[in-house]
Amino acid sequence: MKTAIVIFGMAVLSTGCAARYTILTAPAVSMTDPSFDASYKGTSLGKVEAEHCPGDDTVASHDNNVGLIDEAVLKAQQKVGAKYLSDVTISRDGNCIVVEGTGMK
Repeated sequence: MKTAIVIFGMAVLSTGCAARYTILTAPAVSMTDPSFDASYKGTSLGKVEAEHCPGDDTVASHDNNVGLIDEAVLKAQQKVGAKYLSDVTISRDGNCIVVEGTGMK
């Protein structure tokens, strides 16, 4: 019985450290276009998710100054060929940044 309790306690502790939590939400983000005309109407490319972790190959940065959120956003955009992402949630999962949203063109 003690062994089962110890195993259960270790499982709870190990999952508690790896929980994903939201850093921020935004109506739209883009790493390729700094702004859009107010009349611009995007077309949905569907849901997209991308992750960037310390040590991953960079896409946006080519020096030692790496923004994990920037990298994850650009990865998501490139995944679906999007000009920007809408309805964005940026989360931290361990040491990694996860971006979820809708790709738009």
